[in-house]
Amino acid sequence: MKITYLGTAASEGLPAPFCFCPVCQKARELGGKSMRTRSQALVDDRLLLDFPPDTYFHGLLHGIDFLQVTDLLVTHSHSDHWYPGDLQTTVEPFGHHAPAYTLTLHGNETVCRDYLDGLAAREPKVLETVHAQTVHAFETFSAGDYQVTALPADHCYTEESLFYLVERQGKALLYAHDTGYFLDSVWEYLAGRTDLRLGLVSLDCNHGFEDNMRNHMSFQADALVRDRLKEMGLADEQTVFVCNHFSHNGGGSYEELSRRAQEQGMLASYDGMTVEF
Repeated sequence: MKITYLGTAASEGLPAPFCFCPVCQKARELGGKSMRTRSQALVDDRLLLDFPPDTYFHGLLHGIDFLQVTDLLVTHSHSDHWYPGDLQTTVEPFGHHAPAYTLTLHGNETVCRDYLDGLAAREPKVLETVHAQTVHAFETFSAGDYQVTALPADHCYTEESLFYLVERQGKALLYAHDTGYFLDSVWEYLAGRTDLRLGLVSLDCNHGFEDNMRNHMSFQADALVRDRLKEMGLADEQTVFVCNHFSHNGGGSYEELSRRAQEQGMLASYDGMTVEF
């Protein structure tokens, strides 16, 4: 299994356009891996995680063939994770493709309702290409060749915010964005998955160096999640742990974030980073 991090920032991006804090200023000066777009990832070139306003740019920058993407998992409706307007390019005259292309959108009720009452109501043809499937916490469903389990996130309390466990042919990815330290119900579910061995765990690190456990996580919280997963036998020394979804409010250039992550035996993500496991 392979994951490519297309965007690794929080909602404001990094540097944020109207911000001149020291972190944003340093990112402008350094460029490179310290520059981050809004959060998105691609699994095996065909399973897309979230759909931010930067999706179009990600396609240009990383040479993505979106016609190979069969399924889209959306975590919640915040605009840095869900920007449905660009899905109109799946239909004529905005997109020309043969044979016929279809994409299955998997998301909570808010995400699917936003799509159906918004873009699909204005552009009904999109219903021929983008099929919405509402999912709820602890439901396991098929997304192409993958078995996906939706888990409840500690985030965005006005809707059923989710994160995802993705499995295929004995490989497993836990993609935990946006969320605080896992809810008790998530730990109970994971405790029952004695068959599960995680190859890669991607953990929210929005608060970076600032300790935080609720709504988002930090380096401190990520280490606690890692340790508990190992204690439960769901992860081991072969499991790759990635800190991801960084905000200027958490502080740090890529080099500073990477140094802290390495001290914890983890990786700090950057835009374009690919990990095979």
